[in-house]
Amino acid sequence: MKNIEAKIEEAFRETFLLPREMTITGFLADVLSSKYKFREDDRKIEVISVYYYAQSPVSILFALPNYEYYSPDKTAYMDELNLKEHGFEDYTYTDVQELCKKVLDENHVHYETYLDENDLPDLSHFLESQSGIEISFLSTYWKKAKEQVHSKTLGFLESSDGAGGIYDLDNSYQLPFEIELDEYLRSHGFNFEKE
Repeated sequence: MKNIEAKIEEAFRETFLLPREMTITGFLADVLSSKYKFREDDRKIEVISVYYYAQSPVSILFALPNYEYYSPDKTAYMDELNLKEHGFEDYTYTDVQELCKKVLDENHVHYETYLDENDLPDLSHFLESQSGIEISFLSTYWKKAKEQVHSKTLGFLESSDGAGGIYDLDNSYQLPFEIELDEYLRSHGFNFEKE
């Protein structure tokens, strides 16, 4: 079963994530190179929050100064990337199920006992963590963008609904819910001044 899961994950990456790589990396590079003026003043932004749309993590992204360190009152601009504006359609749970079905059929895997009410494969049996794959890819795009522009800015990924907690894009690490961002950064040797 692990082999077929790996094939489904690879198909998911190739179908839904890799085509978006250049657009997302370009957006993040623009964010990191200060193409957009976040604030009314000239204070350097060292910690960025990147928010993803909870229902579709690689369809809409927002970037802004992290409010733990920078006052929202001084934020003049929030960067937004809507991939529909770049020719990408959102993919749905059903789209992912159809892809899964295709891979299972191509590999002659019998999945009849794992069908949902729509006669599509129940993804919980074949795709362990779709959101984990998407978040990992966003972290990879972040790191590529940082390399492109030689940035030292730190980035943290959060879901638009707040349910996913905080994810360290630089270290590919999910912060435990009981750990505050400032405590986490101090434990890694960072001491940023708060407004």
